[in-house]
Amino acid sequence: MPMIIYNNIPSLTAQRYVGISNTNLAKSLEKLSSGLRINHASDDASGLAISEKLRGQISGLKRAAMNAQDGISMLQTAEGAMGEVHSILQRMRELAVQASNGIYTTNDRKYIQDEMDQLKQEINRISASTEFNTKKLLNGDSTALWSADSNKLTAIIRGRVAEGNYDIKVDANPGQNYIYKTDVMTLKDGAYAAEFVEGQNQISARRITNVNGLNSTINDSTKDYELTVTTTNLDSAAYTGYSGAVGVYNADTSSTLASSDLGINSSVMTNALNIANSGYYEIEALANFSSTAGTTGTVASAIRVRFYDANTGTLSDWQNVNVYVDTTANTIVTSGDITVGGNNIGFDLGASAGATVRAGDRALFWVANYSNVDVSGTATNGSAQIQFTDSYGKSNIKLEVANFVSSTEYKSKTYYVGEINTANGSINYGSFNLEMGKMLPAQSGTLTFEVAGPGDRATDFTQLKDIARFVNADGRNIFDNTQALTIYGNGKQTTIYLEGNDTIKDFEDKLTNAIKDGLGMGNDGNVNVNDHLVDYVKTATSGTPQAVAGTFVIQSALLGEDSRLSFIGDQTLIDGLSLATIQEGKNSELTVTVTNAHTGETIGSDVVGDYTLKNIIKGVDVKINSSVDVDSSWNSTTKKLSFASMSGTVSMKLHLVDNATQLQIGANEGQTIDAYITQLDTKSLGLDDVYVISQDLAQKSITKIDKAIENVSSMRATIGAQVNRLEYAISNLNVTKENLVAAESRIRDLDVAAEMATFTRWQILNQSGTAMLAQANQLPQLALQLLR
Repeated sequence: MPMIIYNNIPSLTAQRYVGISNTNLAKSLEKLSSGLRINHASDDASGLAISEKLRGQISGLKRAAMNAQDGISMLQTAEGAMGEVHSILQRMRELAVQASNGIYTTNDRKYIQDEMDQLKQEINRISASTEFNTKKLLNGDSTALWSADSNKLTAIIRGRVAEGNYDIKVDANPGQNYIYKTDVMTLKDGAYAAEFVEGQNQISARRITNVNGLNSTINDSTKDYELTVTTTNLDSAAYTGYSGAVGVYNADTSSTLASSDLGINSSVMTNALNIANSGYYEIEALANFSSTAGTTGTVASAIRVRFYDANTGTLSDWQNVNVYVDTTANTIVTSGDITVGGNNIGFDLGASAGATVRAGDRALFWVANYSNVDVSGTATNGSAQIQFTDSYGKSNIKLEVANFVSSTEYKSKTYYVGEINTANGSINYGSFNLEMGKMLPAQSGTLTFEVAGPGDRATDFTQLKDIARFVNADGRNIFDNTQALTIYGNGKQTTIYLEGNDTIKDFEDKLTNAIKDGLGMGNDGNVNVNDHLVDYVKTATSGTPQAVAGTFVIQSALLGEDSRLSFIGDQTLIDGLSLATIQEGKNSELTVTVTNAHTGETIGSDVVGDYTLKNIIKGVDVKINSSVDVDSSWNSTTKKLSFASMSGTVSMKLHLVDNATQLQIGANEGQTIDAYITQLDTKSLGLDDVYVISQDLAQKSITKIDKAIENVSSMRATIGAQVNRLEYAISNLNVTKENLVAAESRIRDLDVAAEMATFTRWQILNQSGTAMLAQANQLPQLALQLLR
């Protein structure tokens, strides 16, 4: 081999091999340090690509398992809330069984119902407030969202929905409503009340109250009372025309005393005639005397007189009076002054034609003081003249009343009146309070009214405290205290408060407003219907709900079960009302057709009798208000509300959006499952109308609650199935991930034993190469020895 200096080929060769060994040694060290076979694409390009794909799958599966676990947590949250609802339903069932026992009063059941209502509210609160990561779980929003163009349509989410816009057409075959009737309302002993017959609007009369002592006329169509109002020529100038005889009773057939024989005679008086007080003189003969027979002269204590004050209702003591009989002039007059009742007066008892008076004859004579009113034309200041006509048809006292009406307040005045039965001589004094409406001036006209007495059916103006049904067997009046009456219906409740001074009309108005406004069970577009939700029957109509006078007929403008009303109050109040169902409610039959709102394609149709359309639109029950396509009106012949289908069909739109919770349980697109939770509230469970306020309703509630318990059990079972599915999904994900990790490991992970052998080889080669490099670098030194 030649010996050269300029190029050291052996050294270059040694360097090349040392570089190769260093490079391989460094790679081996990197692999041993990282534990990976592939650290760079250059290590294994295809292996790296496969490994990274597997790594994406592995991380995706890991996240999917976590997603599934989150889904389980969400479902368990919902299921936990359902468990509480289950507990609430069990308590509600226990309460329903308790209330079904006949030993409880209505007030006892009211307390049970109060707890029942609280439990229903808690179910709705749980439905509205149960959340997972702020996502509502039990109100249906976690499964679907909906809206409608009518408040008479409600969607109940039952599962995964077929989203879209639906046109829901309803054609109703109307059913009938519940009608209830109370016991007959009659007046208790000692009670009187009035009722308008006609004329109240003409003169703007508001009501008559505080009736006492008048004759009962309500059961006699030939009898009534009248008040004739006059507003012209009110004059206080003289007494003429301001007195008159009401009537005369003849004790036997020989008596000829007549109303025409009676009059005021001031010429027989010692002092001036003075009529300070309006009222009635009751005159009774104590002896027999005649102007057509016998002798002229004075008959001592021939009559006795007393006075009934028309302003205060005060009845004076009897006063014996002498009479002077003039058989020549055929006259009978009182002797001297008669001072009684604050007045000073004298009387004619026989006209010029003569009269025969017998002991026991009786007469009633009225006088009036007009000194407080003086209007020559038509009164514009609210004054008026009032003439009373009694139950025997006799023209009676005339009173001129200042401020009879007012435009700013309800004017009220008590009238004290008397009347005589000319058939038997009985005279009765009574009173009543007339309240006028706000108006000015007073209007002329005649007001006719009837009076009811003990045992008669109550009138519009009868106060509740005067009704016999509200007096206990021990004589206690239940209206000694305010009575609360709570009415349930249409999924709502409202309470009215009744006072003893409330009248039959007040009770009718309060109950009407409660049904119409408090429960929303009237007809907003028909005042006539609302006016007959509660009717007090004054005139019986056979063959109708108003067949019994003196009863309340109560109904609502809804149909079927939606029209049911229930009442709770003090047991004595409920017993007093004695409500009975005289017409059972019947649901309307609805023909419902569902079409695609955009294309008109028919989705399906059904005939429903419970106002709920089921299994036509996937995942949704559609609740339809009972008033849809039904118009109510008052039938004056049948005396009840009539219901008829409107012309054509009613169309309502429903918008549905699928909002089911999708759980990503795979590493790739589309690898999802839907977790849906059905709506859980009192509406979806059918508990809105669960009442235990009567024994019958309590027993029916047991069945309804059992159904709700079954529904919740089904919901929990569905959630449990979904949880189990997710747990299996997690297990499958973990197995898959494990296998993919193993595969990726085989591609990318380092075989340390094999790599260590390679490392040792390169380490030795590196050391050997370095030594040989040193030897090769010494070869040029040999050439120097030759140069020496």
